[in-house]
Amino acid sequence: MRKQNGITLIAITLTVIVMLIIASITVYYGTDLIQNAKLQDLKTNMLLIQAKTKSGVEEVNFQSQNINDGSSLEQIKSANLIGQKLEGSGEPYNQAQQTGKITGDISQYYYLTDQNLNDMGLNDIKTEDYGYFILRYDIDNISVEVINTKGYDGNYTLTDILALDE
Repeated sequence: MRKQNGITLIAITLTVIVMLIIASITVYYGTDLIQNAKLQDLKTNMLLIQAKTKSGVEEVNFQSQNINDGSSLEQIKSANLIGQKLEGSGEPYNQAQQTGKITGDISQYYYLTDQNLNDMGLNDIKTEDYGYFILRYDIDNISVEVINTKGYDGNYTLTDILALDE
C-alpha cells in the first residue's frame, strides 16, 4: 500500500480550538482597550473644557468683588462665561436632566454649542458624537464642574470620571 500523507481530523480539530481560544482572548482584551481609550478621550476633553472655562470664572469673581448692582453681575457673567444658559434650552436641558446631575440653582448651568467648542480651539469635539457638555459655574468657589450628557458607564461629571482612576 501507498503511504498516505496529510493531517488527521483530530489535528484539524485541535488547531481550530486553539485558534478560537486565541481569537476570544484577543476580542476580550481589544474591547477593553477600546473602552479605556473612550474613557481617556472623554476625560481629556472634559479637562480641556474645564481649563479653558475656569479663567472666565476667575474673571467674574474678581470683577464682582467691586460691584453692588445685580444687573452688572449679569453683564459681567455674559461677557466672561462661555456657553449658553441651560435654563429653557430645550434638548440640551432635557439631556442634562436625564443625567441626574443638575441640582440647585439652574442659573449656574450653561451648555456648550459646537461653536463654543470651536472658539475654544476644540474643533474635533462635536455634540452629535460626544453629547452636550454642561458647565456648572461656581463663582464664589472659583470652580467649574463639567458634566457630559452621554457620560461613561453611568458617570457623567468630571469628578466622577476622575474618581474611576483611583
